[in-house]
Amino acid sequence: MGITREKSAAARGYSVVGGRDGDGRRLSFGVSALYLGLYIHYGFFAFLPLWLKSTGASPEEIGILLAIPLILRLLTVAPFSAFVGRRGWVRNAIAYTSLASAATVLLLLGEPEHAGRIAIVICFAIVWDQIPVLTDAYAVMAVRSRSLDFGRLRVWGSIAVVLSNAAAGWAIGVAGIKMLPLMIAALLLAPAMVAFLLPSDRTLTATDTVAGGRWRDLIGDRGLILAMIAASLVMGSHGVLTSFGAIQWEAQGISTTMIGLLQALAVAAEIGAFWFGAKLLGHRDPRLLIVAGAIAGAARWGIMATSPSLPVLVVGQLLNGITATGTILGIMLVIAQRVPMHLSATAQGMNAVLLGAVLAVATAGSGLLWSYGLSVAYLAMAMLALFGALCAWPRRTGSENRQPIDAPSVSGVKE
Repeated sequence: MGITREKSAAARGYSVVGGRDGDGRRLSFGVSALYLGLYIHYGFFAFLPLWLKSTGASPEEIGILLAIPLILRLLTVAPFSAFVGRRGWVRNAIAYTSLASAATVLLLLGEPEHAGRIAIVICFAIVWDQIPVLTDAYAVMAVRSRSLDFGRLRVWGSIAVVLSNAAAGWAIGVAGIKMLPLMIAALLLAPAMVAFLLPSDRTLTATDTVAGGRWRDLIGDRGLILAMIAASLVMGSHGVLTSFGAIQWEAQGISTTMIGLLQALAVAAEIGAFWFGAKLLGHRDPRLLIVAGAIAGAARWGIMATSPSLPVLVVGQLLNGITATGTILGIMLVIAQRVPMHLSATAQGMNAVLLGAVLAVATAGSGLLWSYGLSVAYLAMAMLALFGALCAWPRRTGSENRQPIDAPSVSGVKE
Protein backbone atom coordinates (compact mmCIF):
# COMPACT_ATOMS: atom_id res chain seq x y z
CA MET A 1 0.00 0.00 0.00
CA GLY A 2 3.04 2.27 0.29
CA ILE A 3 1.97 3.44 3.77
CA THR A 4 4.22 2.68 6.71
CA ARG A 5 2.77 1.14 9.86
CA GLU A 6 3.62 4.28 11.80
CA LYS A 7 1.88 6.59 9.34
CA SER A 8 -1.10 4.28 9.14
CA ALA A 9 -1.43 4.24 12.91
CA ALA A 10 -1.11 8.01 13.06
CA ALA A 11 -3.88 8.36 10.52
CA ARG A 12 -6.22 6.60 12.95
CA GLY A 13 -4.82 8.33 16.03
CA TYR A 14 -2.96 5.39 17.54
CA SER A 15 0.55 5.13 18.89
CA VAL A 16 2.55 2.13 17.72
CA VAL A 17 4.72 2.09 20.82
CA GLY A 18 4.72 -1.50 22.05
CA GLY A 19 2.99 -2.31 25.33
CA ARG A 20 5.94 -4.52 26.37
CA ASP A 21 8.58 -1.80 26.64
CA GLY A 22 9.59 -0.44 30.03
CA ASP A 23 7.26 2.57 29.90
CA GLY A 24 4.40 0.38 28.72
CA ARG A 25 4.86 -2.10 31.55
CA ARG A 26 4.99 0.66 34.14
CA LEU A 27 1.91 2.34 32.72
CA SER A 28 0.05 -0.98 32.55
CA PHE A 29 0.90 -1.67 36.19
CA GLY A 30 -0.13 1.85 37.20
CA VAL A 31 -3.52 1.81 35.47
CA SER A 32 -4.22 -1.69 36.83
CA ALA A 33 -3.45 -0.37 40.32
CA LEU A 34 -5.73 2.59 39.67
CA TYR A 35 -8.65 0.28 38.86
CA LEU A 36 -7.84 -1.82 41.93
CA GLY A 37 -7.86 1.30 44.09
CA LEU A 38 -11.04 2.62 42.49
CA TYR A 39 -13.18 -0.43 43.28
CA ILE A 40 -11.64 -1.67 46.53
CA HIS A 41 -14.25 0.13 48.65
CA TYR A 42 -17.30 -1.33 46.87
CA GLY A 43 -17.92 -4.20 49.28
CA PHE A 44 -17.82 -1.78 52.23
CA PHE A 45 -20.14 0.70 50.51
CA ALA A 46 -22.78 -2.01 50.24
CA PHE A 47 -23.16 -1.79 54.04
CA LEU A 48 -23.98 1.93 53.95
CA PRO A 49 -27.77 1.38 54.21
CA LEU A 50 -27.11 -0.63 57.38
CA TRP A 51 -25.01 2.23 58.79
CA LEU A 52 -27.72 4.75 57.90
CA LYS A 53 -30.29 2.60 59.67
CA SER A 54 -28.06 2.46 62.76
CA THR A 55 -28.02 6.28 62.87
CA GLY A 56 -31.83 6.52 62.80
CA ALA A 57 -32.51 6.99 59.09
CA SER A 58 -35.91 5.69 58.00
CA PRO A 59 -36.31 3.29 55.05
CA GLU A 60 -37.87 6.11 53.04
CA GLU A 61 -34.90 8.38 53.71
CA ILE A 62 -32.42 5.63 52.84
CA GLY A 63 -34.17 5.15 49.49
CA ILE A 64 -33.97 8.89 48.78
CA LEU A 65 -30.31 9.07 49.77
CA LEU A 66 -29.42 6.16 47.48
CA ALA A 67 -31.35 7.71 44.59
CA ILE A 68 -29.60 11.11 44.79
CA PRO A 69 -26.37 9.91 43.08
CA LEU A 70 -28.37 8.40 40.20
CA ILE A 71 -29.94 11.79 39.48
CA LEU A 72 -26.83 13.93 39.96
CA ARG A 73 -24.79 11.60 37.73
CA LEU A 74 -26.97 12.62 34.80
CA LEU A 75 -26.37 16.32 35.48
CA THR A 76 -22.72 16.60 36.50
CA VAL A 77 -20.60 13.89 34.89
CA ALA A 78 -20.64 14.95 31.24
CA PRO A 79 -19.85 18.67 31.80
CA PHE A 80 -17.09 17.94 34.31
CA SER A 81 -15.42 15.21 32.25
CA ALA A 82 -15.50 17.39 29.14
CA PHE A 83 -14.02 20.33 31.07
CA VAL A 84 -11.05 18.44 32.52
CA GLY A 85 -10.53 16.34 29.42
CA ARG A 86 -10.08 19.28 27.06
CA ARG A 87 -7.57 20.83 29.48
CA GLY A 88 -5.51 17.71 30.04
CA TRP A 89 -6.43 17.48 33.71
CA VAL A 90 -7.88 13.95 33.80
CA ARG A 91 -5.19 12.42 36.01
CA ASN A 92 -5.20 15.36 38.42
CA ALA A 93 -9.00 15.37 38.56
CA ILE A 94 -8.99 11.67 39.55
CA ALA A 95 -6.59 12.42 42.39
CA TYR A 96 -8.33 15.51 43.75
CA THR A 97 -11.89 14.17 43.48
CA SER A 98 -10.69 11.05 45.30
CA LEU A 99 -9.33 13.19 48.14
CA ALA A 100 -12.52 15.24 48.23
CA SER A 101 -14.64 12.07 48.31
CA ALA A 102 -12.70 10.70 51.29
CA ALA A 103 -13.00 14.00 53.16
CA THR A 104 -16.74 14.16 52.49
CA VAL A 105 -17.39 10.64 53.79
CA LEU A 106 -15.51 11.47 57.00
CA LEU A 107 -18.23 14.02 57.78
CA LEU A 108 -20.60 11.10 58.38
CA LEU A 109 -18.65 10.23 61.52
CA GLY A 110 -20.44 13.13 63.19
CA GLU A 111 -23.74 11.26 62.62
CA PRO A 112 -25.56 14.29 61.18
CA GLU A 113 -29.32 14.62 61.16
CA HIS A 114 -31.57 14.27 58.10
CA ALA A 115 -30.62 17.54 56.39
CA GLY A 116 -26.93 16.97 57.06
CA ARG A 117 -27.05 13.48 55.60
CA ILE A 118 -28.69 14.76 52.43
CA ALA A 119 -26.11 17.55 52.07
CA ILE A 120 -23.22 15.11 52.53
CA VAL A 121 -24.63 12.62 50.03
CA ILE A 122 -25.13 15.39 47.46
CA CYS A 123 -21.53 16.58 47.88
CA PHE A 124 -20.20 13.03 47.77
CA ALA A 125 -22.14 12.15 44.64
CA ILE A 126 -20.90 15.24 42.81
CA VAL A 127 -17.23 14.51 43.48
CA TRP A 128 -17.10 10.71 43.49
CA ASP A 129 -19.22 9.99 40.42
CA GLN A 130 -16.55 11.64 38.29
CA ILE A 131 -13.84 9.13 39.24
CA PRO A 132 -14.99 5.96 37.39
CA VAL A 133 -15.64 7.97 34.22
CA LEU A 134 -12.28 9.73 34.36
CA THR A 135 -10.49 6.47 35.16
CA ASP A 136 -11.96 4.86 32.05
CA ALA A 137 -10.92 7.91 30.04
CA TYR A 138 -7.37 7.74 31.37
CA ALA A 139 -7.22 4.00 30.70
CA VAL A 140 -8.34 4.49 27.09
CA MET A 141 -5.59 7.07 26.61
CA ALA A 142 -3.09 4.61 28.11
CA VAL A 143 -4.30 1.85 25.78
CA ARG A 144 -3.74 4.02 22.75
CA SER A 145 -0.45 5.58 23.81
CA ARG A 146 1.26 2.27 24.62
CA SER A 147 -0.87 -0.34 22.79
CA LEU A 148 -2.03 -1.90 26.05
CA ASP A 149 -4.81 -4.45 26.56
CA PHE A 150 -7.77 -2.61 28.11
CA GLY A 151 -9.39 -5.78 29.41
CA ARG A 152 -6.31 -6.75 31.40
CA LEU A 153 -6.24 -3.29 32.95
CA ARG A 154 -9.95 -3.21 33.77
CA VAL A 155 -10.02 -6.74 35.18
CA TRP A 156 -8.38 -5.46 38.37
CA GLY A 157 -11.54 -3.52 39.13
CA SER A 158 -13.51 -6.78 39.20
CA ILE A 159 -10.80 -8.43 41.29
CA ALA A 160 -11.03 -5.50 43.72
CA VAL A 161 -14.80 -6.01 44.05
CA VAL A 162 -14.26 -9.67 44.93
CA LEU A 163 -11.59 -8.82 47.51
CA SER A 164 -13.68 -6.01 48.95
CA ASN A 165 -16.78 -8.16 49.30
CA ALA A 166 -14.72 -10.85 50.99
CA ALA A 167 -13.14 -8.41 53.46
CA ALA A 168 -16.00 -6.05 54.24
CA GLY A 169 -18.10 -8.33 56.42
CA TRP A 170 -15.09 -9.43 58.45
CA ALA A 171 -13.78 -5.87 58.91
CA ILE A 172 -17.16 -4.54 60.02
CA GLY A 173 -17.55 -7.48 62.40
CA VAL A 174 -14.23 -6.57 64.03
CA ALA A 175 -14.48 -2.76 64.06
CA GLY A 176 -18.27 -2.34 64.26
CA ILE A 177 -20.72 -0.70 61.89
CA LYS A 178 -20.14 2.74 63.43
CA MET A 179 -16.63 2.78 61.95
CA LEU A 180 -17.88 2.21 58.40
CA PRO A 181 -17.41 5.85 57.23
CA LEU A 182 -13.79 5.79 58.43
CA MET A 183 -13.10 2.53 56.59
CA ILE A 184 -14.69 3.80 53.37
CA ALA A 185 -12.81 7.10 53.58
CA ALA A 186 -9.48 5.30 54.01
CA LEU A 187 -10.15 3.14 50.95
CA LEU A 188 -11.26 6.14 48.90
CA LEU A 189 -7.74 7.53 49.24
CA ALA A 190 -6.37 4.66 47.13
CA PRO A 191 -7.12 6.18 43.68
CA ALA A 192 -5.40 9.44 44.69
CA MET A 193 -2.31 7.62 45.93
CA VAL A 194 -1.99 5.83 42.60
CA ALA A 195 -2.99 8.74 40.35
CA PHE A 196 -0.27 11.05 41.64
CA LEU A 197 2.31 8.45 40.51
CA LEU A 198 0.96 8.16 36.96
CA PRO A 199 2.10 10.26 33.98
CA SER A 200 -0.16 13.20 33.18
CA ASP A 201 -2.68 12.75 30.41
CA ARG A 202 -0.94 15.57 28.54
CA THR A 203 2.02 13.20 28.26
CA LEU A 204 -0.18 10.42 26.92
CA THR A 205 -2.06 12.57 24.41
CA ALA A 206 1.22 13.98 23.08
CA THR A 207 1.48 10.74 21.08
CA ASP A 208 -1.84 11.46 19.34
CA THR A 209 -0.84 13.08 16.07
CA VAL A 210 -4.47 13.59 15.07
CA ALA A 211 -5.68 15.94 17.80
CA GLY A 212 -8.36 17.78 15.91
CA GLY A 213 -12.05 17.64 16.57
CA ARG A 214 -14.54 19.11 19.02
CA TRP A 215 -17.05 17.52 21.37
CA ARG A 216 -19.80 18.35 18.88
CA ASP A 217 -18.09 16.03 16.41
CA LEU A 218 -18.75 13.13 18.78
CA ILE A 219 -22.48 13.69 18.54
CA GLY A 220 -22.14 13.68 14.76
CA ASP A 221 -20.42 10.28 14.77
CA ARG A 222 -23.41 8.03 14.11
CA GLY A 223 -21.46 4.81 14.70
CA LEU A 224 -20.20 6.01 18.06
CA ILE A 225 -23.61 7.18 19.28
CA LEU A 226 -25.31 3.96 18.15
CA ALA A 227 -22.67 1.93 19.97
CA MET A 228 -23.24 3.96 23.15
CA ILE A 229 -27.00 3.48 22.85
CA ALA A 230 -26.52 -0.24 22.28
CA ALA A 231 -24.22 -0.66 25.28
CA SER A 232 -26.66 1.27 27.47
CA LEU A 233 -29.57 -0.93 26.37
CA VAL A 234 -27.66 -4.14 27.02
CA MET A 235 -26.50 -2.99 30.46
CA GLY A 236 -29.99 -1.65 31.21
CA SER A 237 -31.45 -5.06 30.40
CA HIS A 238 -29.83 -6.31 33.63
CA GLY A 239 -32.37 -4.21 35.58
CA VAL A 240 -34.80 -7.00 36.46
CA LEU A 241 -32.05 -9.40 37.54
CA THR A 242 -30.34 -6.74 39.63
CA SER A 243 -33.55 -5.75 41.37
CA PHE A 244 -35.34 -9.08 41.71
CA GLY A 245 -32.84 -11.86 41.04
CA ALA A 246 -32.19 -12.62 44.71
CA ILE A 247 -35.92 -12.46 45.46
CA GLN A 248 -36.65 -14.89 42.61
CA TRP A 249 -33.99 -17.35 43.74
CA GLU A 250 -35.08 -17.25 47.38
CA ALA A 251 -38.66 -17.99 46.27
CA GLN A 252 -37.30 -21.05 44.44
CA GLY A 253 -35.88 -22.30 47.75
CA ILE A 254 -32.25 -21.42 47.04
CA SER A 255 -30.34 -20.62 50.22
CA THR A 256 -28.81 -17.22 50.86
CA THR A 257 -25.36 -18.83 50.86
CA MET A 258 -25.94 -20.22 47.39
CA ILE A 259 -27.35 -16.87 46.22
CA GLY A 260 -24.10 -15.27 47.32
CA LEU A 261 -22.12 -17.91 45.42
CA LEU A 262 -24.20 -17.32 42.29
CA GLN A 263 -23.47 -13.62 42.50
CA ALA A 264 -19.78 -14.30 43.03
CA LEU A 265 -19.81 -16.61 40.01
CA ALA A 266 -21.00 -13.74 37.83
CA VAL A 267 -18.07 -11.59 38.99
CA ALA A 268 -15.66 -14.49 38.37
CA ALA A 269 -16.97 -14.72 34.82
CA GLU A 270 -16.25 -11.00 34.42
CA ILE A 271 -12.63 -11.55 35.42
CA GLY A 272 -12.11 -14.25 32.80
CA ALA A 273 -13.83 -12.24 30.09
CA PHE A 274 -11.81 -9.09 30.79
CA TRP A 275 -8.57 -11.07 30.74
CA PHE A 276 -9.14 -12.82 27.41
CA GLY A 277 -11.74 -10.64 25.66
CA ALA A 278 -9.49 -8.19 23.80
CA LYS A 279 -7.17 -10.97 22.64
CA LEU A 280 -10.09 -12.95 21.26
CA LEU A 281 -11.37 -9.82 19.51
CA GLY A 282 -8.04 -9.17 17.80
CA HIS A 283 -8.44 -6.79 14.85
CA ARG A 284 -12.19 -7.26 14.54
CA ASP A 285 -14.68 -4.44 14.98
CA PRO A 286 -15.19 -3.93 18.76
CA ARG A 287 -18.89 -3.36 18.15
CA LEU A 288 -19.08 -7.13 17.71
CA LEU A 289 -18.42 -7.49 21.44
CA ILE A 290 -21.53 -5.41 22.16
CA VAL A 291 -23.53 -7.53 19.70
CA ALA A 292 -22.28 -10.68 21.44
CA GLY A 293 -23.23 -9.20 24.82
CA ALA A 294 -26.71 -8.36 23.53
CA ILE A 295 -27.35 -11.82 22.08
CA ALA A 296 -26.03 -13.52 25.20
CA GLY A 297 -28.21 -11.19 27.26
CA ALA A 298 -31.33 -12.15 25.33
CA ALA A 299 -30.49 -15.83 25.90
CA ARG A 300 -29.79 -15.22 29.58
CA TRP A 301 -33.08 -13.42 30.20
CA GLY A 302 -34.93 -16.12 28.27
CA ILE A 303 -33.40 -18.69 30.64
CA MET A 304 -34.32 -16.61 33.70
CA ALA A 305 -37.92 -16.33 32.51
CA THR A 306 -38.35 -20.08 33.01
CA SER A 307 -37.40 -20.13 36.74
CA PRO A 308 -34.52 -22.49 35.91
CA SER A 309 -33.00 -25.10 38.18
CA LEU A 310 -29.72 -24.42 39.98
CA PRO A 311 -27.44 -26.04 37.34
CA VAL A 312 -29.03 -23.91 34.62
CA LEU A 313 -28.73 -20.82 36.83
CA VAL A 314 -25.00 -21.46 37.03
CA VAL A 315 -24.81 -21.33 33.23
CA GLY A 316 -26.87 -18.15 33.23
CA GLN A 317 -24.53 -16.49 35.72
CA LEU A 318 -21.50 -17.48 33.66
CA LEU A 319 -23.07 -15.64 30.73
CA ASN A 320 -22.47 -12.45 32.72
CA GLY A 321 -18.93 -12.59 31.35
CA ILE A 322 -20.42 -11.86 27.92
CA THR A 323 -23.51 -9.81 28.74
CA ALA A 324 -21.78 -7.33 31.06
CA THR A 325 -18.05 -7.61 30.43
CA GLY A 326 -18.32 -8.02 26.67
CA THR A 327 -20.50 -4.94 26.51
CA ILE A 328 -18.25 -2.82 28.75
CA LEU A 329 -15.10 -3.90 26.92
CA GLY A 330 -16.78 -3.33 23.57
CA ILE A 331 -17.85 0.26 24.22
CA MET A 332 -14.48 1.15 25.74
CA LEU A 333 -12.70 -0.12 22.62
CA VAL A 334 -15.17 1.65 20.34
CA ILE A 335 -14.35 4.91 22.11
CA ALA A 336 -10.64 4.15 21.81
CA GLN A 337 -11.07 3.50 18.09
CA ARG A 338 -13.23 6.42 17.09
CA VAL A 339 -12.43 9.29 19.48
CA PRO A 340 -9.29 11.51 19.52
CA MET A 341 -7.45 11.06 22.80
CA HIS A 342 -8.03 14.63 23.97
CA LEU A 343 -11.79 13.96 23.71
CA SER A 344 -11.70 10.61 25.55
CA ALA A 345 -13.01 12.09 28.80
CA THR A 346 -15.79 13.90 26.92
CA ALA A 347 -16.86 10.67 25.24
CA GLN A 348 -16.74 8.79 28.53
CA GLY A 349 -18.94 11.43 30.12
CA MET A 350 -21.49 11.16 27.32
CA ASN A 351 -21.49 7.38 27.63
CA ALA A 352 -21.90 7.53 31.42
CA VAL A 353 -24.87 9.87 31.20
CA LEU A 354 -26.60 7.76 28.56
CA LEU A 355 -25.93 4.58 30.53
CA GLY A 356 -27.14 6.18 33.75
CA ALA A 357 -30.38 7.33 32.14
CA VAL A 358 -31.15 3.90 30.67
CA LEU A 359 -30.22 2.11 33.91
CA ALA A 360 -32.46 4.42 35.94
CA VAL A 361 -35.44 3.86 33.63
CA ALA A 362 -34.85 0.11 33.38
CA THR A 363 -34.40 -0.30 37.14
CA ALA A 364 -37.48 1.77 37.94
CA GLY A 365 -39.48 0.00 35.23
CA SER A 366 -38.43 -3.42 36.46
CA GLY A 367 -40.79 -3.08 39.42
CA LEU A 368 -43.75 -2.45 37.14
CA LEU A 369 -42.74 -5.29 34.82
CA TRP A 370 -42.34 -7.65 37.76
CA SER A 371 -45.91 -6.98 38.79
CA TYR A 372 -47.01 -8.52 35.48
CA GLY A 373 -45.11 -11.70 36.18
CA LEU A 374 -41.63 -13.13 35.96
CA SER A 375 -41.86 -14.18 32.32
CA VAL A 376 -43.11 -10.80 31.14
CA ALA A 377 -40.35 -8.98 33.03
CA TYR A 378 -37.48 -11.05 31.66
CA LEU A 379 -38.83 -11.25 28.13
CA ALA A 380 -39.05 -7.45 28.10
CA MET A 381 -35.36 -7.35 29.10
CA ALA A 382 -34.57 -9.84 26.30
CA MET A 383 -36.24 -7.54 23.77
CA LEU A 384 -34.27 -4.60 25.14
CA ALA A 385 -31.02 -6.52 24.67
CA LEU A 386 -31.92 -7.56 21.12
CA PHE A 387 -32.67 -3.95 20.23
CA GLY A 388 -29.18 -3.19 21.50
CA ALA A 389 -27.79 -5.79 19.10
CA LEU A 390 -29.50 -4.03 16.18
CA CYS A 391 -28.00 -0.69 17.22
CA ALA A 392 -24.50 -2.13 17.63
CA TRP A 393 -24.40 -4.16 14.43
CA PRO A 394 -21.37 -2.84 12.47
CA ARG A 395 -22.33 -0.64 9.56
CA ARG A 396 -19.63 0.54 7.22
CA THR A 397 -19.68 4.18 6.18
CA GLY A 398 -17.57 5.67 3.46
CA SER A 399 -15.12 7.23 5.92
CA GLU A 400 -14.67 3.93 7.74
CA ASN A 401 -13.99 2.09 4.52
CA ARG A 402 -11.20 4.52 3.72
CA GLN A 403 -9.34 3.83 6.97
CA PRO A 404 -6.00 2.04 6.45
CA ILE A 405 -6.31 -1.70 6.93
CA ASP A 406 -2.81 -2.17 8.28
CA ALA A 407 -3.32 -0.11 11.44
CA PRO A 408 -2.73 -1.97 14.72
CA SER A 409 -5.54 -3.49 16.69
CA VAL A 410 -7.50 -1.03 18.79
CA SER A 411 -7.24 -3.39 21.72
CA GLY A 412 -3.49 -3.14 21.66
CA VAL A 413 -3.28 -6.93 21.42
CA LYS A 414 -1.02 -8.40 18.81
CA GLU A 415 -2.48 -11.37 16.98
